[in-house]
Amino acid sequence: MEPLSDGIYTALLTPFTEEGAIDEALFVRLLAFQEAAGVRGVVVAGTTGEGPSLSVSERVALYELASRTRGQLRIIAGILTCSLPDALSLARSAADVGCDALMVAPPFYYRATREGLIAFYRALLDATALPVILYNIPQLTRQPITAELVDALLSFPNLLGIKDSSGDPESLATYLPFVPRLKVWVGEEKLLLRCLQGGGAGSISGLANVFPERLVATFRAFCEGREADGLQQLIDKAADALDAFPAPANFKYALTLRGLPLSHVRPPLHDLSELEQRDLQKAVQPHL
Repeated sequence: MEPLSDGIYTALLTPFTEEGAIDEALFVRLLAFQEAAGVRGVVVAGTTGEGPSLSVSERVALYELASRTRGQLRIIAGILTCSLPDALSLARSAADVGCDALMVAPPFYYRATREGLIAFYRALLDATALPVILYNIPQLTRQPITAELVDALLSFPNLLGIKDSSGDPESLATYLPFVPRLKVWVGEEKLLLRCLQGGGAGSISGLANVFPERLVATFRAFCEGREADGLQQLIDKAADALDAFPAPANFKYALTLRGLPLSHVRPPLHDLSELEQRDLQKAVQPHL
């Protein structure tokens, strides 16, 4: 299997009906929308995809659906669970249905020790042949992916890289020295150009659900040696407009402004109110 290439990957939404069921038909449309925009691939059932709100069987069903209807997209299975047995089961299922890689967050309920986190990741890396991306999002997991943890896992050949969603430039700076042994993607789109300039791979992006073309254009401009600062500024403005509203409901409503049907979030998250929808439309319309 060819390794994942540098580029823009979308942390794909999981669309729900008003009753809370997964809207499979709309999920397939979202995949096609992303492929047409030129992203390299998608993460299924990650944070933006409300992965922790999905059952194990629902996540596997989405992995399979994405793999079957992907077109040219690479499929990364999001694994966000506190249960090591569930993580191993999801990894096996992702391989069985044809996913290309795993993105694995640290378990997020207990305050694990360094040794406990190493044991968790070593067990998973031992159990799968798929490439693994470590997922740093400490504002949600309370468990940062430290440089020491990465060092302890470097002997695993299937350790592919890191997604840093901390939003902290200093955190990004601690990961970039691992390039080229590891690929480094940012989740904070405002750091895309900084990541690329430091040798990073690009972005695994929630914003790309709505503005994939903008991120792809910035990545391509950088790779071709063209001026990309202005394109990064457009990303920043679009991010500011959407970040004023709760995610991922903001992305789901914003997609209606791009001609796609409205999908819902699953409790404990909630959809935007009518007032929030009107305010979001005013904020985002200039960027469409």
